[in-house]
Amino acid sequence: MLAATVAATKLVSRVGPRPLLIAGAVLSAGGLYWLSQVTVHGTYTGGLLGPALIIGAGLGLMFLPLSLVSLAGVAEVDSGAAASLLNTTRQVGASIGLAVLGTVAWTVQAHSARAAQAARAASPGPPATWQAAAYRHALTAGFDRAFLVAAAICVLMLVVAVTVVRVRRADLAGH
Repeated sequence: MLAATVAATKLVSRVGPRPLLIAGAVLSAGGLYWLSQVTVHGTYTGGLLGPALIIGAGLGLMFLPLSLVSLAGVAEVDSGAAASLLNTTRQVGASIGLAVLGTVAWTVQAHSARAAQAARAASPGPPATWQAAAYRHALTAGFDRAFLVAAAICVLMLVVAVTVVRVRRADLAGH
């Protein structure tokens, strides 16, 4: 993420914020989609490291351009209030996003756990074995769905970057 943020700092004056927002949204959505494919038997290097690097790169590319687009056209006298509003909006958005994604994850997990218990009659073996396996499966299903929803949110960000963002490189001359 740090390397992508540094790259975005250098690139934004050359290409403007919109291409970086588009690239960042695509990378983040792709990484989150990849992460939504994790399995119960996945490993850190095989299932988490690659998506985490891609998501970090995507977020790093978006962080600075989002700030610049949000503050473009704000009078200098109002820049402190605008920056405060931007930071407040980020904090509130992160809190709401975490609540929504957590709700998705735990709702899917609870439904998956109930389905696994209903299928117990056909499962041989001691209860501790099937309960642990059912819990791991349900937990993975919940987080897979939450990552899929997060990827959809990034696709929505992509649509906004393509259709709404009109700040050009020249508009950022004073920043």
